[in-house]
Amino acid sequence: MSADLLVAVTIIALLVLAVVLQRLTGVGFAMMLAPFVVVMIGPHAGVMLTNVLAIVAPALVVPLVWKDIEWSKLAIIVPAALAVMPLFGWLAAATPQGPLYIVVAVLVILGLSVSLVASRTSRAVDGGLARGLTGAGVGAGVVLAGVGGPAITIYTVLSRWRIRTFAATMQPMWVMVSIGGFGTKWAISGDEFPAFPWWFWVGCLAAILTGLLIAHVIRPWVSDLLARRTVIVLAFVGALTSLGMGIGETLG
Repeated sequence: MSADLLVAVTIIALLVLAVVLQRLTGVGFAMMLAPFVVVMIGPHAGVMLTNVLAIVAPALVVPLVWKDIEWSKLAIIVPAALAVMPLFGWLAAATPQGPLYIVVAVLVILGLSVSLVASRTSRAVDGGLARGLTGAGVGAGVVLAGVGGPAITIYTVLSRWRIRTFAATMQPMWVMVSIGGFGTKWAISGDEFPAFPWWFWVGCLAAILTGLLIAHVIRPWVSDLLARRTVIVLAFVGALTSLGMGIGETLG
C-alpha cells in the first residue's frame, strides 16, 4: 500500500469515529480528526480539510435534531465567532504555528480547569457576555488549529447546558463556523485545498453515513452523564494534543 493510499484510508477510518462522537456529544469531530490529519498532510492543509469535513457531517445531522436546537444561544455565539476570524486568520498567517498551538492549548487547559472548579458552585454562569466570549474562543480555535470544541466546552460546564440540547445546538453551529473558518483560511492565509482522488471524497461520505448509523444504534445506551464526561475529556485531550503539536513544531 502506497503512503498516499494509507493516509487517505486512515483519514476515512478516523472520520467514522469522529462522526460518532460528534453525533452523541455535539463535539469531538475536529478534536478527534484534526491532530492526526495535521500530522499526515501538514498543518495548513490539515486544518482546511478538517473545516470542510466539519461542514458536511453536522449538516447531515441538523434535520435529525432540529426540535432540540437552541437558536437563541447561537444568535450570539456564532456572530461572535465569525467576527474574530479575520483577526485570528491574519495572526495565523503571520505567526509560526508552533507557538500559537502552545498558547491556545495552555489557555484552554487553564479555562477548562477553572470552569470545572467554578461548576461546583450553585450558580450557573450564562448570559450575553459569556456567550460572546465563548463565540470568540470558538472562532479563534477554528481558525488557528481547526478545533473550537474546548472553548464551547468551558461554556457548557459553566452554564450547565443540558447535554441533549447542547449536542443538537452544536450541529448547526459547527456548520456555520466551519464555513467561516474555511473561508478565512482560504482568503487570508492563502492555504490551498488539499488534493485527493475522487474515491477519497466518496469514502468520506460513506464514512460520515456509517458514523451516523453507528451513533443512532448505540445512542440509547449512552447516558447524559457519560456524554457530558466524554465532552470534558475530549476537550482536555484536544488541548493536550495541540500542546504536543505546538512543542513538536517549535522544537523541530
